[in-house]
Amino acid sequence: MTETRIPGTIHLIDLDGNLDVRHEGNKDIVLVPQPTDDPEDPLNWSKSRKRLLAMCLIIAVFSADILSTSLSAALLSVEESTGIPLANLNTGVGIQYLFFGWSNLLWQPFGLNYGRRPAILLGGLGCLLCTIWSAYVKSTGEWYINRILVGSFYGPIETLIEVCISDVFFAHERGGWIAWYCWTLFNIPFLCGIPAGYIVDRLGWKWIPYIWSIIAAGCWVFIFFFLEETMYHRNPALEMDGVQGAVSVNNTNSPDNEKEKNQIVVDEVASSGYPRKTFMEKLKFWGARNPDQKNTFFQSMWIPFYLVRYPAIAFGGLVVGAVLSWFNVVNATLADILASPPYNMSGEMIGVFFASPFVGISVGSYFSGKIVDTWSTMRARKAHGYREPEERLWVSVIPMIIHPFGCFLFGIGAHHEVHWVGLAFGLAMICSTFPMGSAVAINYIIDCYKEVSGDGLVTMILIRNSMGFGFSYAVTPWLDAVGVQNLYIAIGCIGMFFWAISFVMIALGKKFRRMSASSYWRLIDKYELHAH
Repeated sequence: MTETRIPGTIHLIDLDGNLDVRHEGNKDIVLVPQPTDDPEDPLNWSKSRKRLLAMCLIIAVFSADILSTSLSAALLSVEESTGIPLANLNTGVGIQYLFFGWSNLLWQPFGLNYGRRPAILLGGLGCLLCTIWSAYVKSTGEWYINRILVGSFYGPIETLIEVCISDVFFAHERGGWIAWYCWTLFNIPFLCGIPAGYIVDRLGWKWIPYIWSIIAAGCWVFIFFFLEETMYHRNPALEMDGVQGAVSVNNTNSPDNEKEKNQIVVDEVASSGYPRKTFMEKLKFWGARNPDQKNTFFQSMWIPFYLVRYPAIAFGGLVVGAVLSWFNVVNATLADILASPPYNMSGEMIGVFFASPFVGISVGSYFSGKIVDTWSTMRARKAHGYREPEERLWVSVIPMIIHPFGCFLFGIGAHHEVHWVGLAFGLAMICSTFPMGSAVAINYIIDCYKEVSGDGLVTMILIRNSMGFGFSYAVTPWLDAVGVQNLYIAIGCIGMFFWAISFVMIALGKKFRRMSASSYWRLIDKYELHAH
């Protein structure tokens, strides 16, 4: 019965080869969730169609990131030109990150009920227009309002991208694509700093939002024509993670034909009886909602606050909140440290220095993506085919060591004026933990509570961005009070504590999920929720 089924525990590997469910081709990996026979079911899309969708999502993240962080590398120039104090500029950035999260109390219900495509396109267009405006701000008040609007329009990038990925990809392959999302999310703000330094020195800081807006406009046009809607209403029984649920769905055909049917590759599902979408139908901006789909718009506005009671979701929020906090600390202090003696770097050289976090984030994404998927699958084989979400958390061993070491190297090194190469190594270590924390937390929430993962991601983002705002607001006076060395020693120690929580969840996570099963399935039944 669903009341006794532990949320998140799935039968991923068909070790004996006797389950009447669909597999990945001729492999023993069970497809979770089970797709329908409809070729327009996103789970049944061809590999090329899925990859095009993934490319559009990555481009959407890239576009939103270059717009929302366009001025991060030029805040000193903005201060000099406008007279807005650096502390206020950093506070504005913190407010922006706050609205990255809280705006999803509207964006996420909209995207879950009316379509991912319109939410992403509307958010991208609004972010583009507000970024152009940012070149004309002249006061602290204008800066704050601009950052509020940029943060609000950025919202769909924070939670709907992950939902789209879970709409299209199966449980055993989802982690790799989430890692690509995190790679883009954290890398682009740093990569933008490389050309931004040259733009500031040659054209002035106002040309940064101009140029980035032109690029983002091209991205928006591409997305408009190639981003498909991934919202699909399927029988809730197909969303069951347990083997019994999958078997009951697929036993409608004769046993002789069923075994053969279940072994075919999903891309080759027969299309008889189901209409195929034309290119023009894929461009529809509205009408993705199925008449049988229950409207949960208002429920999705309060359910994120209810879901904080589940340890897995609260844990995910704390981990990514810590990651965003360190990201904000680095963004707020890096330019000031490198522009001061003894480094005295120009805007161009500060931009080049941003290649260091690019390397670190790339390494971190590699470990948090395909490697974690492979590890989880391997562990499922040793657990009689059953996969537990906590298996993903073992990757936390790496950042629990690397994060504090990187913080100490960067902070102590800057205080004692070590060569800039030492700072580059320390910064790369810190930044390598960003995608690890985000990818692990996002996948863990989706794996544990798939039926409410869209709302659970909002809970995570609310916790994350509230923490990020607090650190962004406090980082400048904190740095002035204790200096760069003590600041980075502190965040190194605090970060190690947050990473250590992962091992509490490894030990107790399944127990927590078992304890929450009864209330969780009551919530699902009461509001007729299912995986989107």
